Amino acid sequence: MKGKKGNSPSKLPKLKLGNRDFLRRIILYAAFAVAFYFLLLNHVFPKQLLVQVGEISKETILSPITKVDEEATKRAKEKAANAIGPQYKKDESLTSQQLERIDRIFVDINRIVVDKTLREEEKITTLKELISPELSQEFYWNLVRIPVEELDTMRDTTKNIVSPILSDGVTESELTEQKDSVDRLLVTSTLSSNSRFVVREIARLNIVVNEVYDPAKTATLEEAARESVEPIPIKKGELIVSQGQEITQDHIRKMTEVGLLREKQNQTPYLGLLIVVATLFGITYAFLHRFERKLHQDHHKMLMLFSINLLTLLGMKVVALGENLEWSNIGYLAPVALSAMLITLLLDVKVALGSVVLLSIFSSLLFSGGSGILFDFRYGFVSLVSGLTGAYALAGVRKRSAILGAGLLASVGSCIAILGIYLLLPTEGNLVSLLESLGFGFASGIASAVLTMGFLPYLETAFSILSPMRLVELSNPNHPLLKKLLYETPGTYHHSIIVGNLAESAAESIGADGLLARVGAYYHDLGKTKRPQFFIENQINRDNPHDKISPHLSKTIIVSHPKDGVEMLKEHRIPEPLQDIAAQHHGTTLLKYFYFKAKEQMESGQLVEEDFRYPGPKAQFKEAAIVGICDCVEAAVRSLQRPTPSRIETMVRKIIQDRLEDGQFDECDLTFKELDLITEAICATLQGIFHSRIEYPEDVTGKGVRT
Repeated sequence: MKGKKGNSPSKLPKLKLGNRDFLRRIILYAAFAVAFYFLLLNHVFPKQLLVQVGEISKETILSPITKVDEEATKRAKEKAANAIGPQYKKDESLTSQQLERIDRIFVDINRIVVDKTLREEEKITTLKELISPELSQEFYWNLVRIPVEELDTMRDTTKNIVSPILSDGVTESELTEQKDSVDRLLVTSTLSSNSRFVVREIARLNIVVNEVYDPAKTATLEEAARESVEPIPIKKGELIVSQGQEITQDHIRKMTEVGLLREKQNQTPYLGLLIVVATLFGITYAFLHRFERKLHQDHHKMLMLFSINLLTLLGMKVVALGENLEWSNIGYLAPVALSAMLITLLLDVKVALGSVVLLSIFSSLLFSGGSGILFDFRYGFVSLVSGLTGAYALAGVRKRSAILGAGLLASVGSCIAILGIYLLLPTEGNLVSLLESLGFGFASGIASAVLTMGFLPYLETAFSILSPMRLVELSNPNHPLLKKLLYETPGTYHHSIIVGNLAESAAESIGADGLLARVGAYYHDLGKTKRPQFFIENQINRDNPHDKISPHLSKTIIVSHPKDGVEMLKEHRIPEPLQDIAAQHHGTTLLKYFYFKAKEQMESGQLVEEDFRYPGPKAQFKEAAIVGICDCVEAAVRSLQRPTPSRIETMVRKIIQDRLEDGQFDECDLTFKELDLITEAICATLQGIFHSRIEYPEDVTGKGVRT
């Protein structure tokens, strides 16, 4: 038994691993890789401008990134350093020396002035040699005539003037000013005018420079001043030059800083992005080829997979526009969970997880503008958590209401990830920034859920994908086709319900899609509504019309019901897997009743068996084969007079063996082990259905034509 692997194909499989299929696959990958490349292009580097000083700007130019303005920062640092000024160090020993000198001067004055042996001229000459020849003759004439009893007061006054001045420090530039301050300090003195004059001159003489320039201290303070200056940024979205404004050298400098203006075009980022995108798509190719081969060979589904990812990337691109509105954290709004949810519902959760990883990397690239680096994995990490949570929450669900719950879980996951990042990098933002980020993260999951509910019906229709939720909707008894089946062919309707129960349990026993098998069974005999009276289950209190027509005509009517059913399903846009079940459930089996009836009526000639077979095709996937088995089993078991467990099992095994020998399973991948499991599941279900009939042997059904 050969055929394709998988449980629930979206359409009749027609996969051939030839060069043409490989070429189509490569073209598909390349087309979407190019689309991704161009969507990401502007986020790797900004556009280049060709402008010169003196030109009038033709457009308003904003900074595409946040970057430190090196030149402005350097100027601010130098301004802060220059504000420090020269620094000096004071010689404390010089202060003590000058005060000691004042003491010696007055000791010498006292000794010379009281010496009676010296004439006045000799006293002046001696004092000039002891004190300083630079002082005026008037000073010395006043000095030798000062009463001796005032000398102590004069000395103290002189020291009281000189000491604080020298203690505060005197620089070269301050020397004259400090000497002139002596007059101000003597105003309140009680000394005589001659004494004040002498004190003034001695004080001025002893006020000297005691602070010298300290280059090391100056350099240290200047460097500290430079370090205290915060870097001046050119913020993302900041106005550089307005439209119609004359471009200055400073404008040119800023445009160069943020990469808008270069002497020559740098081509390496183009190549770098191409390599990154090609690498990621190459990994995607290898992953799907190795782990999801059936999906990888289905161009129809691959087109949908890439379309969903491209749709999500477009949504992320729209979100990225918000960065120009000074919402630096808007990257947390990236709807990566949209791709995760749609792919989980329409394809497979493993494929969804792979897509989340891919889109998370692109998210890091899309929202890296404000960080000054190529990949900002803060946004990638949050996107990864959001997408994985959304995919996990929707794995195996069958209700559309679960989508909103999954979106809520994705929002919670995003918020937890954002909080973790904030605690890891507390200096990266304040409380307002955190709350803004949490708001964006929470909105991301909810928005993804809303978008998923909006896009899901269109994707199901456009790509003929039958999701579990769509199957649940189609199983609703209020569906127009099921109501038509109930009202026009009640016998067929109840037969289909029982077949659905049998098919679901049988499919689940081998790991196939039980829901697809059950819903497929509901619609598999829809074609009988076209001529309901020709099918035994609908012949209630009626004659069998087949008794009045030829076997060939009966055969023509009976074998047409799969085709009629497919046409009706197409007309109502029922997904292709259900159409396939309706077309394949009989395969190419033989209508034995009419074949042998025709053979009995035939007087001469050769009867061709192929003329009494269904046109097929044979079952192409497990669910179609299971529905065919259950359809035949349910009809056969109802014809049993005493449906005991042993007789039921014998009947089931005989039907499956006949179909196996007839080659009806040659085009699907059912194994012998799976056929045994199917037999056991069908028998267990039938025993539950017919247990009352087993207990009451007198309840015998009539025989008839069951097809």
